[in-house]
Amino acid sequence: MIGCVNVGSTLVSIATVDRLGRRMLFLEGGIQMIAANVIVGVLVQRTTYVDPGNDAMAAATLAMICIFVAGFAWSWGPLGWLVPSEIQPLETRTSGTAISTASNFLVRQCARWVRCPQV
Repeated sequence: MIGCVNVGSTLVSIATVDRLGRRMLFLEGGIQMIAANVIVGVLVQRTTYVDPGNDAMAAATLAMICIFVAGFAWSWGPLGWLVPSEIQPLETRTSGTAISTASNFLVRQCARWVRCPQV
């Protein structure tokens, strides 16, 4: 389910990035992700300590996680790869995009290794 939300929202980003603009997508996605994270934190706290075993809160938590994924997938996910290639001047675009892509990949890999050291 979360994978379908991710793919669908990425397609929304591809379709709307030129019409709505990068800044609007970044801001809207950031606000959506912050709000979803806060709500997930409250729901998890309430599910853990106040009302354990509540299926409605579990479903609401899953819905908020999907909303977070949607916000990331139409903003920070794809635009983090698009914007660096667009801001480079023509003379240095090839090298700048290569360095940007390599550093983006390296940071994501380091974050993955920190979270999942066994992989």
